[in-house]
Amino acid sequence: MPRPPGQNSGPDEPPALPGLSWADLMAALVDAHGTLTAVAWRLVEHAGGDDVASVERALRRLRQKGQHDGGIWGQRVLRVFGVPASIESRVRWMGLYHSPFNDLPVALCLDQLRLWDRPPIAASRARVWLSLGFASCALRTRGLDEAAGHLERARTALAGMPRDYDAARIELALVDSYIASRQDRPGDVSASLERARELIAGAALSVDDRACFEARHVDQCAYRLNRAGDHAAALALYEALPAADSHPFASYRRDAGRAFGCLRAGRVDEAHLLALRACEHAGDGGYVRLRAMGLLLLAAIDGSPGHEARARARAIADRLDDAELRARADRYK
Repeated sequence: MPRPPGQNSGPDEPPALPGLSWADLMAALVDAHGTLTAVAWRLVEHAGGDDVASVERALRRLRQKGQHDGGIWGQRVLRVFGVPASIESRVRWMGLYHSPFNDLPVALCLDQLRLWDRPPIAASRARVWLSLGFASCALRTRGLDEAAGHLERARTALAGMPRDYDAARIELALVDSYIASRQDRPGDVSASLERARELIAGAALSVDDRACFEARHVDQCAYRLNRAGDHAAALALYEALPAADSHPFASYRRDAGRAFGCLRAGRVDEAHLLALRACEHAGDGGYVRLRAMGLLLLAAIDGSPGHEARARARAIADRLDDAELRARADRYK
C-alpha cells in the first residue's frame, strides 16, 4: 500500500509519491508473499528462462521506476500478479457511480483520478475504473461527448477481461444508457438497459453492489416510463425493489422514486414522508449529491419553487461545483 511521504520500505526505493508507484506495488507484493525472492520465484515459475537472482535484480530496478513506464518487467509483474486487491479496491471506489467518491467536489475528484492515472495503475486492468471515474466527472460537468470518450476507453480496457470485472461492465452499460437517454437515442437506451439487466442477473456481486446496481437499473427504466407519462408503471418498479434497507444508496433511489410516483398519483402527504426518508438515507450514506436531489424533490412536493429546500440544494451544488446538480436546482426557480 502507498506509504506516507518520506517513508520507504528499503534503501533502494525512491521517496513515496502521491497515487501509486512501482515501489508501492512491489511493497504490497512483498507483504503478500513474504520476501522479494518469493515474488521473483513466482515470476520464474510463470515465465521461466531467468534465474531467480536475475529476476530479483530486475524487480529492484523496477522499484526505481516511480510512476514511469515499467517496461518488460512491469508488464510481467502486472500479468502474473495484477494489482493487489487492497489497492484495486480504492481505484474501484473511484469508478463506481454509487460510491460516495462522486459526492466530492468535481475538481478534487479529477485531481485524485489524475494522481492514479499513471503507471503502474494506468498499465494494469484496474485502469478501467479510472476511465469510468473520469466519465462520471464529465457527466457532472455536463460533458456528454467527453464522457462518451472515456467510456470508449473503458470498453477497450474491458475487452478480454475475466468475469471478475462484470461490475465494471454493468457500470459501463448503465452510464451508456444514461448518455443515450440524454441524447434522445431510445434504441440505444433499451439495448444498454437490457445489457445491464443480463449482467446484473449473472454477475457475482457483493450484497451492496447488487442492491445499488438493481436500484440504478430500476431508476433508469422508471425514468423512461415517467417521461412517457406512465407514472403508475414507474412507481410499480420502485415498489418492487426490496423493502429492507441494505444500502443507503439503494434505499435512497427506492424511496425517492416512490416519492415522485406518489406525487404524480396525488398522494402528496405520502410523497412528502418518502422524500424525507430519502434525504435521511442520503445523509446516512454520506451522499451529499443525493441529499441535494432529495431536497429538490421536497421542493417540488411542497409546490413552492422558492422553497428553502431548493436554496439549500443549490448551495450544495455550488460548493461541489457540480454543473449537472446546479442545472437541476435551477429548474425549480
